[in-house]
Amino acid sequence: MSNPAANLAPPVTESSSVGGVGLGAIPKQQRGIDVRERLYEAAIREIDEKGIEESRVENIVAEAGTSWGTFFRYFPRKEDIFLHVSARNFRERLRPAWDEAIADEQTPIQEGARRIILMVMEPEISPRFHAEMLAETLGHPARFAAILGEGELPLAVLMAGLLAEGQKRGEVKADAPIPVCAAVLLAGVMFSASRVLQDVAEGTRPGSDIAEVANQAFDLAWSGVGA
Repeated sequence: MSNPAANLAPPVTESSSVGGVGLGAIPKQQRGIDVRERLYEAAIREIDEKGIEESRVENIVAEAGTSWGTFFRYFPRKEDIFLHVSARNFRERLRPAWDEAIADEQTPIQEGARRIILMVMEPEISPRFHAEMLAETLGHPARFAAILGEGELPLAVLMAGLLAEGQKRGEVKADAPIPVCAAVLLAGVMFSASRVLQDVAEGTRPGSDIAEVANQAFDLAWSGVGA
């Protein structure tokens, strides 16, 4: 995994909190940055191997060569690892894909929207990790948004921006309520594909089914949006 903590630090202060739980310290010195990166990498490996319930902070800090207190200073909740990975995915993959779709006037907005939703559903680490990560991200939207630092409901805003551009190009129905359509697209695809993702994580379906079902759900949802 190349430089996994390069974009890890959220644009918040150590005193910031969501639901009474802090968002974690942001190291400014290189030593602290290195320690946080080691903890982040070790946590991903531990959670990926054992799942969030069976993973242990003592194993993470032992591998990283630091202490419990240091782990919780940077990551107040063990589950926050999922939110940091999800935020990194947003910054490094989803946002650039959005920029590309907006700038590319030759490719239909429909395909840009499809690409982003497929990116949301594609496991980068493993199906089980990804399934748990999506559940945590969707289950704690305010905390995810605070860690990401791009305002509330960032994925819905991203999709709404694409649909608004599609409306300008005549690709989306002129009278379509953009926020509602964005929510319908995301919810429709993620509900269908998340169930498949869980089956893949449990080993009862092949990984190729994720993209297949996500594409089918996207086409169905788009039929109510496209002009």
